[in-house]
Amino acid sequence: MLNFLSSGNQKQIVGIALTPGIGLEAVILDKNKSAILNYGRKKVEYNFSTREIQDYVQFKTALVELMDEMKITPKSPVYLVLPNVYFDFLEIPPMISNPEIKTAILSKAEEFYIFKRDEPISGWSEIANSEGGSQKKLAYTSFQKSAIDEIKEIISDIGLQLVGVESAYSATLRGLSIAGYISDVIIEETSWTAMLINTNSYTLFQMDGKNLVDYSEVPLAIKSFSMEEAYQAIVSSSSQLLSNFSSTNLYIISQTDEICAEVLKRQLQFDREIIAIDSNKYSKKPLMEVMSATDFNATNSTTLAVIGAASIKSELNLTLNVLQDDPNANMGIYFTTNILGTPVEITSGFVDKLTVLIVGICLIVFGALIGLLYFTDAQAQNSISELSNQIQSVDAQINAENQTEKKEEIDMNMVIDEVAALNVEAINFYDSIATDIPKNVWLTKYYNKAGNQISVRGIAESIVDIYEYYKNLRIVSPQTDIKLTELKVVTEDSKTEEEDSVIKDLALNKNTDRLYSFEISNTQIQFNNKKEDEKDLPNENDIIVRPKAGNIEQPSDQMRPTN
Repeated sequence: MLNFLSSGNQKQIVGIALTPGIGLEAVILDKNKSAILNYGRKKVEYNFSTREIQDYVQFKTALVELMDEMKITPKSPVYLVLPNVYFDFLEIPPMISNPEIKTAILSKAEEFYIFKRDEPISGWSEIANSEGGSQKKLAYTSFQKSAIDEIKEIISDIGLQLVGVESAYSATLRGLSIAGYISDVIIEETSWTAMLINTNSYTLFQMDGKNLVDYSEVPLAIKSFSMEEAYQAIVSSSSQLLSNFSSTNLYIISQTDEICAEVLKRQLQFDREIIAIDSNKYSKKPLMEVMSATDFNATNSTTLAVIGAASIKSELNLTLNVLQDDPNANMGIYFTTNILGTPVEITSGFVDKLTVLIVGICLIVFGALIGLLYFTDAQAQNSISELSNQIQSVDAQINAENQTEKKEEIDMNMVIDEVAALNVEAINFYDSIATDIPKNVWLTKYYNKAGNQISVRGIAESIVDIYEYYKNLRIVSPQTDIKLTELKVVTEDSKTEEEDSVIKDLALNKNTDRLYSFEISNTQIQFNNKKEDEKDLPNENDIIVRPKAGNIEQPSDQMRPTN
């Protein structure tokens, strides 16, 4: 997979920087090891008055020689850093579009004398929002478009691919980050200042952590001064500017042989830490470890600008590529990363291949998910079908049981009729008790067994009343063969507990002088008047019913009609 992703992208970006007094440098970085893989340098002149390369033929020849000596293959990406022509800030509304940004920069850049006769080409980067967030702040750089077109044509003729052109200002600041000088201040987000010294000026950059806040460029013809005068000129002119910057660190970067950063460090009145960096004859060691070079003696004066050119991504939010909108030139190199121990250049081609790979993987995963869903759905359908069959089987069993239960259901009406038929005599006697008892007759006991064995005891005020009640019973159930089996006068000694209770409850003695007790029966069982023997007799309230159908509960022998 890594071979597929990195194929065609293993060529490291070649950083190229033209620095007056130093020449044309070329470098390839190993960003994983923070080391220089290869370094080369050739002499090329720069014209400060016209702000462009003095001799383009010399530039082309030097570049061809460097590519040959450093064994840089054709079509390799090249990122070029040139001396600053125009650098400034611009505040714009947050929602402004890129074409409008270009127009605003063009309008401001055309105030510079170089661009009064030559159209500018610009690159910009957002660096911070103004206070309150109503505006956003851009840093931008501009070059003559004709000069950039000339350079693009030369690099294309050589067989290389120009992917960016940038100012030495922003590239030098980025080089500080790549070389590891400002890691602590970025992490701590403290303020710091960089002083970049060239042969004809020096520039102060005010930084807040990784953000560029302000800058001041001071023209200074250093070569026109003696060495001592040059130092004094920088010290005197920078003292006021440095006092305006609230910085914890000052980085002095000298790119001219006339000024030694270490010497200037001792002369500056700056009560905070000063770090001196020489990219000139005073430097005693390279800024980074060098693994290969066409001239190792030249590596001591390697500039931060060429290091920044070789890696356009860093901790700083500052990359001002004037070719950022040119699809034919900008290869879209973002950064180099390490994947499973293999350094891979993240480019637009890499991103395209990665996109294809991700889309392919997504399609495979999507297809696998569809297949899995189809399989799962099929399994679910089978399970549902099996459950449906089981449900149908259970329903069939339930229906069969219901049919069986229906067949075994008891015809309760038939049972009721049968019970009623069996107890018709008992029911008739119950009816007589309820409706045919004369007014002056009171029953004390009633016995009915099997519906046709009856015995009734009671008391009455006259024999006529007893006879009347007897006739009524005979009329209701003539087939029972009942007889008046006992008739006697109730005396104080002969009355039973039941008779005594009735007499007392009804206060019968108040209404009559004499009471008669009687018994009407057709059974041999006689009531016993003695309490101690009552437990041996059948329950006088018993009634027996004999249903013949169904699994109904047999009624007790209690004296009650069954209906």
